[in-house]
Amino acid sequence: MMWSGAFTEMNKSNLRAICDAGPLIHLDELNCIHLLSDFREIILPNTVWEEVNHHRPGALLNKDISFRRIREGYPMSEVLRSMCRAFSLDAGETEALTIVEKVHFSIFFTDDASARLVADRMGFRVHGTIGIIVRAIRKNYMNPNRVIQVLSDIPSKSSLYIKTSLLEEVIMEVRKEFPT
Repeated sequence: MMWSGAFTEMNKSNLRAICDAGPLIHLDELNCIHLLSDFREIILPNTVWEEVNHHRPGALLNKDISFRRIREGYPMSEVLRSMCRAFSLDAGETEALTIVEKVHFSIFFTDDASARLVADRMGFRVHGTIGIIVRAIRKNYMNPNRVIQVLSDIPSKSSLYIKTSLLEEVIMEVRKEFPT
């Protein structure tokens, strides 16, 4: 069965996703924002909400996605604060990581390499736009050929920067793991 619309509450994952702006912007550019529909909620720090609203306001209008805007800050552990400073993370990434530290059953979505390193070192689950797109095969939202097409469209339809060689490697892995 392929993805065909809104998920019922029963079909939704128990996971909450905390997002940096990048994955929301890139998924919207690729017409794939619906791939976030099965998460219990997509939590956006205020800074991230403002950035997405500035660059891709339509991404926030998908009625099948439960967006939750967090306007107030959370206290940050000293370890996380030090790591965010050491890796020179911006306000949106820092706010998102602070929420990830506090919200149980969550995953962090970012395309920023430094934010991913911090998340990994803190023991957080972290994925980016590519991971969300490839996940669509496992969740039966898109078939492998469609995923390969979306991945191939990244350089021309998205502002996501990825080395051509890495993108080709991902596409080869999808073909290998999910032969058609």
